[in-house]
This record gives sequence, structure tokens and C-alpha cells, in this order.
Amino acid sequence: MPLILIFFLFGLIDRAAAYPEFIGYKYASCVTCHYNGHGNGPLNEYGRALFAAEIAGRALAFGRTDEELGEASGFLGSVRLPHWFQPGIKARQLLLRRNPPTSLEQPRNITMQADFTMASFIDADSKYGLVGSIGYVPVPQRLQLASNGRKVDEWISREHYLRLRFGESWWIYAGMLDKVYGIRTVDHTAFSRQKIGLAQNDQAHSLILHYIQPKYEFTIDVFSGNLYQDVDLRQQGAAVHFEYEVGEAWRLGTSVLYSSNKFVKNTRAGVQSRYGLGHGSALLLDTGLIQNSPEIGESKQGYYIYAQAIQRVIRGYHIFVTGQSYKDDMVGNRPDQFKTAAGFLIFPAQRFEWRMEWVDSRQFSDNIEVPKDSWALLTQLHLSL
Repeated sequence: MPLILIFFLFGLIDRAAAYPEFIGYKYASCVTCHYNGHGNGPLNEYGRALFAAEIAGRALAFGRTDEELGEASGFLGSVRLPHWFQPGIKARQLLLRRNPPTSLEQPRNITMQADFTMASFIDADSKYGLVGSIGYVPVPQRLQLASNGRKVDEWISREHYLRLRFGESWWIYAGMLDKVYGIRTVDHTAFSRQKIGLAQNDQAHSLILHYIQPKYEFTIDVFSGNLYQDVDLRQQGAAVHFEYEVGEAWRLGTSVLYSSNKFVKNTRAGVQSRYGLGHGSALLLDTGLIQNSPEIGESKQGYYIYAQAIQRVIRGYHIFVTGQSYKDDMVGNRPDQFKTAAGFLIFPAQRFEWRMEWVDSRQFSDNIEVPKDSWALLTQLHLSL
């Protein structure tokens, strides 16, 4: 926390994650701003400059023009670093309060992200190079108790991969990355990520082929699982993703993912829509079916839905509402799970992000008793250098 506060005071912060909502700013492809063509991870130089000059507010502009803000958006401000040395630092801190204001539970202060990133390319056009990040992950108490005295590593590699670009259309990624599926929303606890094996630390060692055209994108992701896991636990398989631009700032997509290990076979199939509304506002929809087939026991067929509407108020300031639904087995007497949320997404200056949201979680079932609604108030501060 002291490190984060130091960054906050000096204002050396930039955007820390990918936002599919930015299709509202007419940026449909993640490769425009990120080294990873499907979002997430460090921003490239153009992405830093674009965010500073167009999307973030001007709270710390101090009279500088948008062009000057863009020029000062690098790791060391306006100092331009060589293409073989592009470092970064990211931090996300969460303050969580459950069932306010009636709960006696103390608020929790959680370090969600503390990463050091590096991108190094052998050419000025960033066609051939390496990208990686090392992150600090505090060990949850439940894992500490289950470790049987063994030391649990608190430093992990979130991603490391080789990136190759051939011509204007082909991109190849080889290494440890997020699996390519659906809308990669920043909320890794969303049903469309957490419930289908695409949460914050579910990366896999992969070979990804990404073909990009102005109107569409096509990706094949073949992965061998997380090689740092035990062999029996590694989810090996493949995913396919296709997205097509049906109109200005409107993209429709579909994704299929299959993976398996010694204990279970998983299949996911979904459709997605990203639609820009005016300048900076957007509608997102990600829905699909889930099938989990364990080696012992019966298969389960479930579904998930994620929908979000975000409205730009003024530059750098947004409000949003989110609705989610999930059921792990549509055949059995399992409850339907729902989440609704409303909040603020604010980029007061080019190097800051602040997010606050109220989340209501509930379950419905005609056959079994379900718990009462659960409320949570989440406040996040995202910072990166």
C-alpha cells in the first residue's frame, strides 16, 4: 500500500487493463493499443498516448494541450525509451465491504495486482519481440491453511510470450497468455470469466494465430495448459474466436473452447456483441453455454450471461450498470445465480483510474432454499507507470 500511495502522490500512473467498452471511442481492435492483440497486459506507445490525449480527464493537465499530454505519457514522461526497453509497473488495490451498512464485518483491503512488465523488440515497428510480466499475489488464508506447511510462492509470471508480426494481417503469439475466448472484461470475477476458467490467473502456455482485417478478426488458440501446474491438473485444448464488424462501432463475435485434463472435459460456446453508443458509451453482451464432463459422475450443462451499459458523462468520467446470470446445471435442481451492479468508472488524469460499484448477488430456485441477497461495496484504485 505505501508503494501505491507514492505512485498516487507523484501521478506516475497509466491505464492498467483492457476495456472492451472503448469501442464507444471507435477503437474496435485491441491491437491498436496493446502488445497483446486481444487486450490485457501493457500498452504500447500509441495506446499510452491515445489514452492520455483522448480518453482520460485533464485533472493534472496543468495547462498542457492534449498533444503535449500524449507526448508525456511514457514510462518516464516525455523521455522516449528505446524499442528494446519498454518497462512498466501496475498496481490495483481493492477495498471491499460486504452488506453495508448493517454488517459487522470489517472492510477488507486487498492487493489485486502488483506487476512489473517489460516489452522488448528488436525492431522499431515492434514486429518481433518479447513481452512479459511478473506479479505479486498475496496467498489467501484458505490456501495458507491448505498448504500443509509448504511455502506458497507469492510471485508468479502472469504472462510471458514471443510476439511475431508478418505483413499487415498475421500475428503470432507463443508463450504463456490468457486464453482467447469471449469478451475480455476487466472484471475477472464476472460469471463470463470466473465460471468458465478465464479468471485472473488462468493463463496457459499457448500458440496463438491471430488474423486481422479492417472488418473482422479470426483467432486460433492451441494451449497445453499451465506448465507450472501438476500434469494431471493442466487443462489442454484449443479455442477459436471470430469477430465481425456489422456496422460502425458494432462488432458481433462467437467463441468456442474445448479443454480437458485427467479429471474433467470442458466445453464452452458463446456469442458476443460490442456496440458503441455516441462518443465513449457502449453496450456489451457476452452469453454462452457450458458443459463440464467429469471422468466420474454425470455431465453438467449450464449457461452464463454478462451484459453491461456504460455511459460517458464528461471526458474521463463514466457511469455503468451490469447484469449477470449463471447456472451450472440446467437439468438438475440447481439455483440460478444473478448479479446486478451499478457504479462509476473514472479516469481523472492520464495515469489514474478509480472505480466504485455496488453489487447485489442473489439466487433463485423453485425447489431448494437459497440464501438471502448479499450486497457488496467495492472501491478500486488502478495505477500503472
